[in-house]
Amino acid sequence: MKIDYGEPFVGRAGKLMDMAFQTVGIKREDVYIANIVKCRPPGNRNPEEIEAAACLNYLRNQVLLVKPKIIVLLRKCST
Repeated sequence: MKIDYGEPFVGRAGKLMDMAFQTVGIKREDVYIANIVKCRPPGNRNPEEIEAAACLNYLRNQVLLVKPKIIVLLRKCST
């Protein structure tokens, strides 16, 4: 049974991302990661439009609060 700790990018993708950050001198704790949806769709599939739309205001508020200098969109569904 896989346990979800609510942290983004903790598996293989997270290790690869951490190595990429380390290569350019960025600490992971200096990066804020947000997802377009706030709960994982069944089967870890890409979220449907209606699911993303339901979470959009929450994501907008996260961006307003964090005030990031740079926003990087990863994967097809975020672009």
